[in-house]
Amino acid sequence: MALHITKGVATFLPPPDGYEVDFENPKRNGDVTCYWLTGVGSILALLFLGQRLYVKGIVRRRLSFDDGLLIVAWLFSTAIQALIVRAFAFQYVGVHAWEIPFTKFQEYYRFAVYIHTIVYAPPTALTKMVLLLFYFQLQNQAKWFLWATYTTMFINIGASTGIFFASIFACRPIAMGWDLTITDGKCIDRPALYEATAAFGVIVDCLIISIPIPMVLRLQMSRSKKAGLILMFVLGSVTVVTSFVRLVLLVTEIKRSDSTWVAGPINYWVTIEANLLIICASLPTIRQFVRTVAPGLLSITHSSKYNKGSGSTGNLRTIGGITSRSKNARKHGPYDYDTDIAMETLVDGGSSTNAHDFEEGHQLGSIDGDSKTTISETRGITKTQTAEVTYTVNRNWQPEATMRRSFF
Repeated sequence: MALHITKGVATFLPPPDGYEVDFENPKRNGDVTCYWLTGVGSILALLFLGQRLYVKGIVRRRLSFDDGLLIVAWLFSTAIQALIVRAFAFQYVGVHAWEIPFTKFQEYYRFAVYIHTIVYAPPTALTKMVLLLFYFQLQNQAKWFLWATYTTMFINIGASTGIFFASIFACRPIAMGWDLTITDGKCIDRPALYEATAAFGVIVDCLIISIPIPMVLRLQMSRSKKAGLILMFVLGSVTVVTSFVRLVLLVTEIKRSDSTWVAGPINYWVTIEANLLIICASLPTIRQFVRTVAPGLLSITHSSKYNKGSGSTGNLRTIGGITSRSKNARKHGPYDYDTDIAMETLVDGGSSTNAHDFEEGHQLGSIDGDSKTTISETRGITKTQTAEVTYTVNRNWQPEATMRRSFF
């Protein structure tokens, strides 16, 4: 490997003719953008993760396996962003290769080329796994939906595992993967590996977004909840955009000899994607979080809907009876965490408030006064709750309802 001497300093590449090299203050590409994106994005990702853990751990008092996966993913996401910020701060990313002393270029090769790829594989795989595990909490799942979800899981795990180990054992001997002074050995085509990583990311993101849309449209839930789910998937599509942009940059730029310069934009797009993945994986609990810490926001929205249907004096109309969950249904889904209660009578254009007592896991009959009738016997310890449901119906006979729960 032949080095080039510029102003008495050994560099990996010679400068172009007429270029004035400045080792102290080299030209930069994307450093300020990266600092802003990493700072704002990491704060938002932490806030969204915090609200998810608050809802799951404090409100529901039930953390699950996918929460652990998301925490690990966030740790890796934070690590890769710290490494990227370090690369910009130490001026071996986003700087022309002919303005980087060879000793610092070695550091670029060790961190940006070798370590970054290894560290970035786990958070992308884990956050997508969290989203796929969330799909199993949706009700009324068809067989095709389950098979599609399992298939996407297999593709995600298989591709991520292959890329992870291919990044570690990219060269023979292994040390050749980060040490430019070792010339006796062989390495895989690393640009092709990076392109494959981005391509698989785009494919898995598209699958994750497209799988649930048909089923969500057929779910038996209120329009607001259905709109919330669809909005979450639309927000998730942003990760497809970031993955695609990163893929385009890799295909068009990574094979250039001045790789340290083009690595600037590629790396700050990595920080965007890393934070968006954490945010999207934390979205399923945002509705319950808002309802818990700021119920007035949802009350204002509901009140505006109710007022649109008020003003007429229609007749009494039966909508349906009280329903209970099937024994196979989950008690608390990310969006469907309230017990399913449908009110028995509604007044056209009016509103009413009824209270029902029910036991966790067992529906109780409707009550007049303070009496209550248990539909079925229970065993073990039960928890009694009171639900106060306020409902209205508009002129088109479309019911809207809100429920407040008290525990004792």
